[in-house]
Order: sequence, then structure tokens, then C-alpha cells
Amino acid sequence: MKYDFTSIIERKGKDALAIDLVGEKGSPFPAPKAGFDVIPMWVADMNFATAPCIQEAVIQRMRHPCFGYFEPTEAFYDAVTGWQRRRNGAGTLLDGAAAEGGLLPEHIGYENGVIGGVISAVNVLCSRGDKVLLHSPTYV
Repeated sequence: MKYDFTSIIERKGKDALAIDLVGEKGSPFPAPKAGFDVIPMWVADMNFATAPCIQEAVIQRMRHPCFGYFEPTEAFYDAVTGWQRRRNGAGTLLDGAAAEGGLLPEHIGYENGVIGGVISAVNVLCSRGDKVLLHSPTYV
């Protein structure tokens, strides 16, 4: 499937704070100088259209009235390991064991947000009691 990374999509008034707050009274984001454009660079706000298969999956899930957190399923891990195998050559599974360079579910950490991912990364790189310097500004 090919994706469109060239079309410019109007985001003003479409749930895009990175656009809507720029230059607004009381906003911490000043308007750009004359001749310059706003270039939003937020973590979870993209200016590319979502792939149709993702939109369809979200719409299908939205048909159920209850939402919440979940534990990753076998299908989740199969999707991640399969993508890594196809895209990056991470070895295939042989009788439940990873081939050299293979990726198993226990190698995959699941986080349901950016902050959880940052915490997981810090826990991998640091020991309890280590000092960690965070730049400012950062997440609220």
C-alpha cells in the first residue's frame, strides 16, 4: 500500500492544538514572523492522512460501547514480530524458538502511552537511585 506524504491537509479547527493555539490570545505559542509558516512538531499530532486500513480498524472498534486498557494478545505480538521479520529481517520462529536474531514476545515491551515508554526507557538505561536530568519544557 502506498501512502500520501505530499498532500497538505488543512488542520485549522480540526482538533489540532499545534495549529489552533498558535497566535491565539493567551497562548504560549506566538504567531510566526511574517513570511514564515507554522511547523507543528508535536509527538502525537501528525499532518499526514491516516492510512485507510487504520481508520477502518478504529471505526470497527468504536462500534463497541466500552473502552479501556488491554493486555496485548497473541495477535498483537504476531503483528509486531511479523512486521519486524519482514521489514528488518528479525529471524523467524522455529518450533517456538527464535532463529538467530529472532524476536520473541518476551522481547517486546508494551506501553499504552509516551510517558510509559519514557519510563521504560529510563528503567532500562538507569539503576534505582540514579539521577535523571529532564529537559524543560517537557510533557505536562
